[in-house]
Amino acid sequence: MEQKKIVAEEKVIDKSTGVGILIVDQRQVYMAKLLEERGYRLITWDLREGQMPRGKDPIWCAGVLILPVPVSRVQDLSRLEQCLIMHRYDIKMCIGGAFPQELKELLDQYEIPWMDVLTDSGVAMKNAIATAEGCIAELSRLMPVNIEDANIIVMGFGNCGKPIAEKLYCMGAHVSVVARSEKALSMAHYFGFMDYPMDAAIPYTEADAIINTIPALVITKKEIDLLHEDAVVLDIASAPGGCDSAYCKEKHVPYKLALGLPGLYCPKTSAMILLEAMPFGYKPNREKWKS
Repeated sequence: MEQKKIVAEEKVIDKSTGVGILIVDQRQVYMAKLLEERGYRLITWDLREGQMPRGKDPIWCAGVLILPVPVSRVQDLSRLEQCLIMHRYDIKMCIGGAFPQELKELLDQYEIPWMDVLTDSGVAMKNAIATAEGCIAELSRLMPVNIEDANIIVMGFGNCGKPIAEKLYCMGAHVSVVARSEKALSMAHYFGFMDYPMDAAIPYTEADAIINTIPALVITKKEIDLLHEDAVVLDIASAPGGCDSAYCKEKHVPYKLALGLPGLYCPKTSAMILLEAMPFGYKPNREKWKS
């Protein structure tokens, strides 16, 4: 199902229109602050402090409703749907990221315009940088050895895998890339990484860490059994991840499923990236320091 054309010719939302924001992390906090600084009228509701707002709460009448990225971070999706239906004539636009298919169909059924910011290629590319930086921060806490001179396998070489591999290389790690597509393998080879297709003899026995970005079960019992005693697994693929976490626990392999890294490590930058893809006419200050 195609996304509705909700912003004709990139029309900027008028500042007289109220904006409601459901907060699940610091990204939405910064987003609210940045929009308020530009004259928008904000109504916020912090989902970290309790349940979803009731159907009579004023946030639903704001005009523009900004949902979390991804939308699945709203725990009570059924109440969200009920409130959207109840206020379908008040909501002029619903903005979020990675809308569940059922919610997209509901919005279309009740003719509520919606925008998925994660379909913006610029957002995906810029968000990947924040994800890579957060990934390295998590890896430093998980690994018992330095990143420099460590043998690290990066599973996947897409939007996230590429900057992760590049930053690890710049920090002195020995990086190997495992990918499913010929295009990804060719790109990894072009950048100078050891590249392996999924069915190759991948050097898991030498790995100090595996970072998975592939949203499929690619780290199974077979791969986990090959890891040495100090190796770790960091999984950033969409829940439930791409690793047999139960077997990691059984084998005492340090494992972490790290989701929402931009909201945790780079919330202000991430808020700015998301706002650039929304129809508020937001443009961050691009002035650079003189070197």
